Amino acid sequence: MRVKRWIDPNLAVELLLLALAAPALYFPGWFPAWAPYAAFGALVAGWAWRRWRLGIWYAPTPADWPIFFLFGVMLPVAVWAAPGPLREQYSIPRAYILLWNFCLFWTVVTHASRSRQSAEWALGGFALSALGIALVAPLGMNWLYKFPGAEQALSAIPSPLLGVFQGAESGFHPNQVAGTLLYAFPLLFAITAADAIHRRRTLASRLVTWLVWVSTPVAGLALLLTQSRSALLGLIVGLAVMALLPWRRGRWALVLGVAALLIAAPFAPPGLVDAIGDSPPVEALGGTSTLGFREDVWTQAIMGIYDFPFTGMGLNTFREVVFLIYPIGVSPTYNLGHAHNFFLQTALDFGVPGLIAVLAIYITAVVVLYPPATRRGEGVSSAAYGSRRRVWALGLTGALVAHTVYSQLDAVTMGAKTNLMWWWMFGLVFALGNLVVFSEVGDRSTPIQADAERTI
Repeated sequence: MRVKRWIDPNLAVELLLLALAAPALYFPGWFPAWAPYAAFGALVAGWAWRRWRLGIWYAPTPADWPIFFLFGVMLPVAVWAAPGPLREQYSIPRAYILLWNFCLFWTVVTHASRSRQSAEWALGGFALSALGIALVAPLGMNWLYKFPGAEQALSAIPSPLLGVFQGAESGFHPNQVAGTLLYAFPLLFAITAADAIHRRRTLASRLVTWLVWVSTPVAGLALLLTQSRSALLGLIVGLAVMALLPWRRGRWALVLGVAALLIAAPFAPPGLVDAIGDSPPVEALGGTSTLGFREDVWTQAIMGIYDFPFTGMGLNTFREVVFLIYPIGVSPTYNLGHAHNFFLQTALDFGVPGLIAVLAIYITAVVVLYPPATRRGEGVSSAAYGSRRRVWALGLTGALVAHTVYSQLDAVTMGAKTNLMWWWMFGLVFALGNLVVFSEVGDRSTPIQADAERTI
């Protein structure tokens, strides 16, 4: 007799192992030297458990090659290329986090590809993570007062976490928090607006529904409080794409809008870029303007990519190497954590081959999301499920677009502590793609799911 469970025990074991491994890999300085090795043992155990219980190592996706190339080839190269003194301080801790993110990605993809219920659990965890970030980050934020009246309101928020975390002694940067929330908010907003999660009577469905509904306004409020203009611009563009993409005329409007933007961009006044830029305070830059600061950083970043095209300059070492090699109008004591452009920073960290791998992941995600987001390929799935799938596809497309726009002016870098949301977002993208494929061939359950059901 088959017993229906509210959560797959195989997924529960993998999540437990991920949770056990996370502290030592995210905060290695807080633990003994052997703790990261024990954490890697827990991650390996998760893969072994999946192989034993499900009969597979992972659920395949169209982005397998660029992902494995990024981790199997370019991540070791990025750590090796870092100068010795900087490798221990900057590169290895980021590599630890990236390896944990790699395992999280495959856990999400594999289990969310097995069934709709597992996909909803993956969404619930995503919403819970966004909710946690939105609630915790303001308690340790280094607020920047960009809009009139903001200082009086934000200064009333307590800051018990200020200076607690290494690397963020002065507080969490609002732009980084905003960029992190952009991974999730468009999807949560789309699902909440469409009420796309069916109200089944299972505990799992009720819990996921509650998490999404609570996370959406909290994450949205936290996003607004950051006052990140580049994030707000990305959000506006992402929501516009979500609204227009399902309709043929809307898609034509998007094409014409992009074309008009490309034509008008060279003639945009510098003040417009200043208005959406989010550089640090002017006094920290010796009077450099917002646009001038970013142009200076981008110029030095491009020079760094030119000098280190194949290996990059070392994972997370741009913050130090730029002051040693390249002239930049910022004091060496200033914490320049990244190149203020996600894609330039990725090339600096992983070289041009690594950047190509990341771009391939983006392109593959667009190919996966476009059919369900534009009401194509409904297959034999029910109308209700087709509608829900479309909402998820539109929400993920909005998140992808919003963060791409944001990433032109700022960066949540690879291996940053909140970069797990990037990998979780793409895990949901490719899991949705797998569910679409399996529904279109007329079989509600994948071979992975069928095998798992026999073991329950």
